[in-house]
Amino acid sequence: MRSSVVTRLAVLAALATACAPKPPAPPDAAAIRAAIEAQEAKILPAMQAKDIAALLPLFTDDATWILPDASTFKGRADLEKGGKAFVDSYESVTPGSMTIDQLVVISDTEALTFSRGTYSITMKGKKKAESHVNPFADYWKKGADGVWRIAYEVNADGAVPADAPPAAKKG
Repeated sequence: MRSSVVTRLAVLAALATACAPKPPAPPDAAAIRAAIEAQEAKILPAMQAKDIAALLPLFTDDATWILPDASTFKGRADLEKGGKAFVDSYESVTPGSMTIDQLVVISDTEALTFSRGTYSITMKGKKKAESHVNPFADYWKKGADGVWRIAYEVNADGAVPADAPPAAKKG
């Protein structure tokens, strides 16, 4: 009789285990990185083309964008206005590289990136281009359409000093 009870309990435990909900799979960090890298790859060409219409879809409708001088833009209309002023401030941009230094996956729909972009920029009124390094941090959200967009960005752009070591000047 005792083994019958043990057998029944074992069967019940097996059934309970089989019916228990499986924990969700962890987010696919490699796929998230690839999707965000694809979005980041659009930034420098849009800057080069001075194409605000290409930059705006990279942000959520309620995004916050903070430029290196602490200018802050919130929401689509403000980002458009700030972006236009930004591209109007320079003559030309020559893209360099864009690199994600660190990715922090929060969930399937949220991530943080710490990235850096390099480029040369000729500001209006200047005759010579400056090499720039732009470290920036982004809070990304994946939309219902499956597209990753920036919800919050902070930039720390600056010119590379003329006496910087060669590694700092590379893209």
